[in-house]
Amino acid sequence: MKKTKAMPTIAILATLDTKGSEVAFLRERLWDAGVNVLVIDGGILGAATSPADIPASALARKAGSSLAALRRLGHEGKAMGTMVQGAIKVVRDLHDQEEIDGLLGLGGSMGTTLGTSVMRALPFGFPKLMVSTMASRDTRPFVGSKDILMYHSVVDLVGLNRMTRQVLSRAAGAIAGMVRFAYNDRKSVAAPLVAVSTLGTTEACIRHFRTDLEKSGWELAVFHTVGSGGQALEELVEEGEPQAVIEVSLHELVDHLFKGSYDAGAHRVEGALIKGLPTILIPGNIDFIVTGPPETLLPRYKNRPIHVHNAAICVVRTNAQEMKRLARVVADKLRLAAGPTALLLPSKGFSVFDSPGKSFFDLATDRVFIEAIKQSAPSGIKLKEVPAHINDPRFAEEVLRTFWEITGSPFSKFMDKERGKLAG
Repeated sequence: MKKTKAMPTIAILATLDTKGSEVAFLRERLWDAGVNVLVIDGGILGAATSPADIPASALARKAGSSLAALRRLGHEGKAMGTMVQGAIKVVRDLHDQEEIDGLLGLGGSMGTTLGTSVMRALPFGFPKLMVSTMASRDTRPFVGSKDILMYHSVVDLVGLNRMTRQVLSRAAGAIAGMVRFAYNDRKSVAAPLVAVSTLGTTEACIRHFRTDLEKSGWELAVFHTVGSGGQALEELVEEGEPQAVIEVSLHELVDHLFKGSYDAGAHRVEGALIKGLPTILIPGNIDFIVTGPPETLLPRYKNRPIHVHNAAICVVRTNAQEMKRLARVVADKLRLAAGPTALLLPSKGFSVFDSPGKSFFDLATDRVFIEAIKQSAPSGIKLKEVPAHINDPRFAEEVLRTFWEITGSPFSKFMDKERGKLAG
């Protein structure tokens, strides 16, 4: 490794038995960009065709195996799985010891699996760039909920030519820029963080209370509950970042139960409750299930109200039976609460679609959920039914009032101060 202490260091992770010439070219371009380079070999098929600072044998040992043993498996997928485990340990050690400032991967399906598996094990904010032939496909299996930049190579990364040289040169410039343009906001880091979930159909609710929360010293991180958004929120909670959580959207629970498109897994919303963070749950967007294009709609949904969101997405109104089942699930999750927790129920509608004049407006079906959760919610939970639509300013004020109650902040004093400013 050609290293200058004053410069940042980029780790390149690739299979040097198949991508040696590409890595050698990329290393030169990174040096030209003014960064140090550390090359990590994840190859398992044969000998490296380009020098590595950390050889493949070190990754195999870190995973409790050896290259010889992995090659004897006769199964590239299983062998690569072991190499991924070793690579994660090696790169995380380098990250924790502040030896590297960014990670760059390149490859096809195997190389992308290797690179992005390691990238997903690194924290938010650490630069991650994957040059991949797979980047024009569905990248969710590779990206997950992490801030990974996928760069489509267009041509296969097999040898150097006018196209691969161009792609690799741009990738070098991109990752060099990423490590140099980190944003370190001391004021923001010092502020307490509240993680908030929503979809566009409940975004107005957040707009009504966001300014007041920020004026009182809180910073909001908003997550789009499309599956990956909820997963990212859960990961942030696991990493210990937020001090409180406001779940304006519980929609991902609906899609998990009823096989919709925005599924964030069986344990969604549980992290904050188990950790004892001050948490508010609001049944936003539970009035619909997200599915694919209209032509793929399942027969069981044909007679329900349907909203075509765009060419790729349509949503279907949830029914009373689904509302009852969801209430049981939410009640079970509330029993996990180890800290101050509230459940706010807007009785005049759960989303934009579920408002007067809209296709999903059905207060009788909403009432099924409200009554079921009232009966099954555990004691000790602050439960409030609010006679307002979820996007009404009145409901947002109740969100604020409840937030101050469960976090110990004086809502009335804050509001008096703000009203005094207006009067003055």
